Amino acid sequence: MAEKSFVQEELSRCIIKLLLKEPFYAHFLAGIPRNITEEIPTAAVGLVKGKMNLFVNEDFFMNELESVSARVAVIKHEALHILFKHCFRIPKSNLKLFNVAADLVVNQFIGNWDLPKSAITLDSFPDLKLEANQTVETYYDALSNLLNDKDVEAPKSASHLEDLMNQQTHSDHSKWNAKDDSYSSMAQHKLDEIIAKAMDRTSSNDFGKLPSDIKRMVNQVIEKRKPQVNWKRALQLFSTSSRKTRIYHTEKRISKRFGTRPGIKIKRYQRLAVAVDTSGSIQESYFSMFFSEIHNIWRQGAEIEIIECDAEVQRIYKYQGKKPSFLKGGGGTHFDPVFSYIKENRFKRYDGCIYLTDGYAPEPQVKPPCKVFWLLTPDGSSDALQFGRVAKFNA
Repeated sequence: MAEKSFVQEELSRCIIKLLLKEPFYAHFLAGIPRNITEEIPTAAVGLVKGKMNLFVNEDFFMNELESVSARVAVIKHEALHILFKHCFRIPKSNLKLFNVAADLVVNQFIGNWDLPKSAITLDSFPDLKLEANQTVETYYDALSNLLNDKDVEAPKSASHLEDLMNQQTHSDHSKWNAKDDSYSSMAQHKLDEIIAKAMDRTSSNDFGKLPSDIKRMVNQVIEKRKPQVNWKRALQLFSTSSRKTRIYHTEKRISKRFGTRPGIKIKRYQRLAVAVDTSGSIQESYFSMFFSEIHNIWRQGAEIEIIECDAEVQRIYKYQGKKPSFLKGGGGTHFDPVFSYIKENRFKRYDGCIYLTDGYAPEPQVKPPCKVFWLLTPDGSSDALQFGRVAKFNA
């Protein structure tokens, strides 16, 4: 067997390889303790006193993996299990089946590195026609149905699944006991810290090259770690800052400076475009809370124009103090139709745009000619949002 120090050096070389091609994973692995051990036959991840660790069997790593590319693939595979938090999502029923489902997820993100021949991929079940980029729970359910129903349309996959559940692959999952570990909550918190640090150390250009699923997962961690913003207060501040002041001369007032007429009158004026995502994915309770705050802004003198939009603008009307009895839409979501309308009607001089949405839409390409305030639903995503500030329902 190779000396442990030599194996550690080889692990470091592999991480440097990742640093040169995929820096985020290298920065992430830099925060994960490494253990050279004979406790596991191949490679694994698991909890040690509340912190995720990487475990590597030296004989497997140095002798059975014949290329540096294969070694990189193995440690990236383990890093992906940690990133997706598979250790914290194991079911109570069939752990072996979950192991296969988890490998199906992470092996789709290995890229150009050489996976060992024992790797489980979507090609392992050719007649099952599994879709790419699904969650571990989705694959687990599909494989569970295959196993329980003995699907006659996919006999090869059913037979192969039973073999895979009982054979040793390049990734050992025996240390996935997080649900029985009293440190699991602490471990997830520390793991989020490592993810956040890895993102900070990764350039925006390199981070942008990551698969969208990885970016979305990392952004969710970052968003969760941010201090919670009182969305009502944030919306009020946006509304206040968007107001304009106009000065009028009037014979009804005496000038305080000269003591003569006409004097001046200060009038605050505001016109807001309020866009509502009507794609059908927002709960009715959020609409109620949203329009309650819009009503408060309207009572303070703002002129408000409601723009209902899913994949295209559906209705436009002035808010008159009552929540609409229904919202027209139900299709997909696109932000550009709203911004195009505002841009084409810039003569209306909107002082700002408030947009209620869950955020699941393509990035807008049209830049509006006014400030934007995005109000997201609790389960919404800010990945595609641009041109303004974002707040999320937290009440």
